Amino acid sequence: MERENIFWNHIKRNRWSYLTGFALLSISSLLQLFIPMLLGQFTDKLQSSTLTYKQTITFGLWMAAVGLGVAFFRSTSRIYLFRLARMLETRVRGELFTHWEKLSAQYFNNQRIGDLMSHAISDVGVIREVTMQGYFNIMEAVMLILISVVAMVTTVDPLLTLVTMLPLPLLSILAYRFNKRIQQQSTDVQAAVSDLTSRVQEFTAGIRVVKAFVQEREERELFTKDNRHAVEMNRRFVRSNSLFSSLSTGIVGFSFLVSVVFGGIMVLKGAITLGEFVAFNTYLSLLMGPIENLGKVVNLLQRGKASEIRLMDIFRTQPEVVDDTAAKQEIDRIDGDIEIRNLTFAYPEADRPTLRDISLTVPKGSSLAIVGRVGSGKSTLVHLLVRLYNSPRGTVFIDGHDIHEIPLRTLRGQIGIVPQDQFLFSSTIRDNIGFDPKPYTDEQVIEASKIAQVYDNIVEFPEQFDTALGERGISLSGGQRQRVSIARALIKRPSILIFDDSLSAVDTITEDLILEGLQSVMNKRTTIIIGHRISSVQAADQIVVMDEGEIVERGSHEQLVRLDGLYADMYRKQLLDQEAERQDGQQPEKPAKARILHGGAGA
Repeated sequence: MERENIFWNHIKRNRWSYLTGFALLSISSLLQLFIPMLLGQFTDKLQSSTLTYKQTITFGLWMAAVGLGVAFFRSTSRIYLFRLARMLETRVRGELFTHWEKLSAQYFNNQRIGDLMSHAISDVGVIREVTMQGYFNIMEAVMLILISVVAMVTTVDPLLTLVTMLPLPLLSILAYRFNKRIQQQSTDVQAAVSDLTSRVQEFTAGIRVVKAFVQEREERELFTKDNRHAVEMNRRFVRSNSLFSSLSTGIVGFSFLVSVVFGGIMVLKGAITLGEFVAFNTYLSLLMGPIENLGKVVNLLQRGKASEIRLMDIFRTQPEVVDDTAAKQEIDRIDGDIEIRNLTFAYPEADRPTLRDISLTVPKGSSLAIVGRVGSGKSTLVHLLVRLYNSPRGTVFIDGHDIHEIPLRTLRGQIGIVPQDQFLFSSTIRDNIGFDPKPYTDEQVIEASKIAQVYDNIVEFPEQFDTALGERGISLSGGQRQRVSIARALIKRPSILIFDDSLSAVDTITEDLILEGLQSVMNKRTTIIIGHRISSVQAADQIVVMDEGEIVERGSHEQLVRLDGLYADMYRKQLLDQEAERQDGQQPEKPAKARILHGGAGA
């Protein structure tokens, strides 16, 4: 998102509203000037003993009317300007969230959740305070200073005004000296808040691991360290802020002292009347609050600048994966014919390729199984198919189109993927299964849950499909989370189904039931399954074995066993493990049965 400046853009966008607010505040400031004039006239009449009871009541009524007018217009202007600040807060937070949605997966791999939360809450909150208190105090100070100085010069004495105002330029010098220090300390405070937020988020997300490993004391010590660091950063900021405010108040107080001394001498000499002296000091007292607030505004503006820089860094970050200029918007569906040609891919931060010279073809409606050691590049390959990362041009094709030519919405809308982490949202089971832009009926949700073999578990809950899940679906077991994730992919009825090691948390009997249920769903759908259990992939139309980012073996189950390579070695080890389990009485011998992918291929 192109932005010159968050604050300046906001003012330009709402310039007429700000002018209206400024006009209301100007009326309030003008009305305030009547109070010193009335006090001055009242004092002169009182001193000359010409004040009558009627005049006293008149002066009182006029001052009450002026006070009510000031209160009305000042309150109205505050409401008007503060509403604009809330509008900015809402808009910036909304645009920040929208921008995050556009960013690629790689961006979030390098960010802490606590930092993101701090940006969305703390930094945006500072932006609101700048446009709320900062703008209001600046407008009020400018108006009161200009109007009061003009009134003091024209109605009292120019020389007294000049002498009294001489110390005030020191405020500008003071603000300049504290400028960089306060901005840096504000940045340090925000960074410390981010660290503390990240610590709390990480602790709460991993609370079960913390308790299982008896790490409460160590986590408490880490939290205490971050907490003390945040307190220290805030102390430094408060010290600088307090010192700046104290010096500002001292300068303003010195101006008041000058006014009393020189003004008193002028009254004694008869250069000005006592009423003019009272009026002058009343004018000056009206200035004290706004001038002191200017010191606070300087601090607030520096905090706002630091927060704006942090937010602008995010807005300037461009998504790596976007619809290509060559994307053909007329492509609104895909059939599932996949071809990969000489694909070599490396992550941005990696020093060597994750995938090297990958070539394979998956005809529409057929099945592909990918096996291999951990870290061999299996998940990376399917991530490129859904364009979580950009593959090199001319390497990945679907239905004969370079994947960059297919709009992202079409591509991802036609692919159903069950990821490794089985992330579930903390809403209801129904919402998690029906997680898609288009609505689903209850019958479709139930059907998907039955195919994924999780229906019987769901109906045992008191609220059934309306059961609210905890954070990341923690109230479900690992196997239940995997099966809900499978149901979420199946309900889309996609052209391409991808199972990224999605049966690892279920037992082999449940695995058999799931695979049997998938046969009807996978008919005429291209299926890619990544697995570690040979039993779940052996019936695929083709199997590729990956090692260190390369395809080292490919063929059918029987061909790979006869090849006596890596696949055969994995197969024999799993057979031995199963035999050991049966001998230990942990698992009954499973009947041989036709597996998923063969039937799913439409054979």
